[in-house]
Amino acid sequence: MKKTFLIVSLLFFNYIVFAQSYSSKIDSLIKAYISLNKFNGTVLVTKNGKVVFNKSYGYGDVTNKRLITSKSIFQIGSLTKPFTALLILKIFDEKKISINEPLSKFIINYPKGSEITIKHLLTHTSGIYEALQDPNYFELLTASKQLTNEERISFFCNKPLSFTPGSKFSYSNSGYDLLGAVIEKLSGLTYQECLKKYIFEPLKMQNSGFDYRALNDKKRKVTGYSYLSKTRQIESKLWNPYAIFSSGALYSTTGDLLKFYSGLKSYRIVSREVYESAVTPFLNGYGLGWYIDSIGKDLVINHGGNIDGFTSYYLMNHQNDICIILLNNITSTSLERIGNSIYKILTNMPYILPKPKLEVPVKQEILSSYVGRYEISENYIATISLENSLLFLQINNETKMKLSAEKETVFFIKDEDMEIEFVPQKNTSFQLKIRQGLSTKIGDKIK
Repeated sequence: MKKTFLIVSLLFFNYIVFAQSYSSKIDSLIKAYISLNKFNGTVLVTKNGKVVFNKSYGYGDVTNKRLITSKSIFQIGSLTKPFTALLILKIFDEKKISINEPLSKFIINYPKGSEITIKHLLTHTSGIYEALQDPNYFELLTASKQLTNEERISFFCNKPLSFTPGSKFSYSNSGYDLLGAVIEKLSGLTYQECLKKYIFEPLKMQNSGFDYRALNDKKRKVTGYSYLSKTRQIESKLWNPYAIFSSGALYSTTGDLLKFYSGLKSYRIVSREVYESAVTPFLNGYGLGWYIDSIGKDLVINHGGNIDGFTSYYLMNHQNDICIILLNNITSTSLERIGNSIYKILTNMPYILPKPKLEVPVKQEILSSYVGRYEISENYIATISLENSLLFLQINNETKMKLSAEKETVFFIKDEDMEIEFVPQKNTSFQLKIRQGLSTKIGDKIK
């Protein structure tokens, strides 16, 4: 009896030591990204059914100095897609319908719907036009209009297919919005009602939902920021849930998303057979609503989400029983790297801490070649000037901003989420690319 007690005690002690080691390393990793204004949010990490890290950082509301907590509610962007895929698989399984059926069977009169299958939509291989490329549709992202399925589909249904369905991978929000319409058609319920019936209620996900704008929970609902630092904050406008619909409209918490993981690994939503089909890659490492990647020799299942002011990342590994959940209320492109580094910490793999961008010298004649005016649009002119051997960017009549060189052709602005790239053209001129948050603006040099 004493021997058994000693073994159990040693195992528990070793778990505590390892958990403390994980916690310290993960905390240092997150703080390194915070120092670069690349993280502001909450982290939940579990291994072997135990929580090894659960910590929040930064403000959910800068104006009112309200801190983020583990119970804070965030928009999750494209992390909505695994939920949509799961709903389709659940409903199709119940009704004994194959996902290889053509779209035309469910959305009548959809152009080339006989060539596009439900599986093509699930795997981003349909070739359907991306509605977010349409400026008129993009304007609806911050509008209040409650779009119908027909109105949403009208922005892309008559556009030509980019390629033969099934032949290539091209990430498509439009395709997943079509899946939402199919869900409503087959179930006779709204997309929101289906989520509640098949996923949220069975898994007791009481802090998750569809319309973040309508959520009335001021203490836990966080504000989204396109950029956030100690000296500068840019608040984002909330995106219209009926514009991003079943491709990106959900909100949740780390606690609810952990319940989602538990439901997936215990096959409480769909059967083992259906779930395994979802996490089997089709093209470009994408299955049915999930990316399937590898870290070292380990297979990981993941998906991220990124909309203006909010970023999410979700990683699972069933072999090591690891779940990593990251939610941010800033627009960030670093969460996947952070999540993958956390996985490496948990599995004792080498990982890299981020470092600040270093400014490199660039020859004066090269800097001089960039000087000029670049037309992004009629209402967006970027002027590049050289003053006292320093390069500056001025957008329209706004204040000039000093550019620091990361590479000979790539520049950054300190304390700004902005990257500027000069792309050489055949006529010895340059094209200007301005990357800020989720947007990339491109302009040609005005002769």
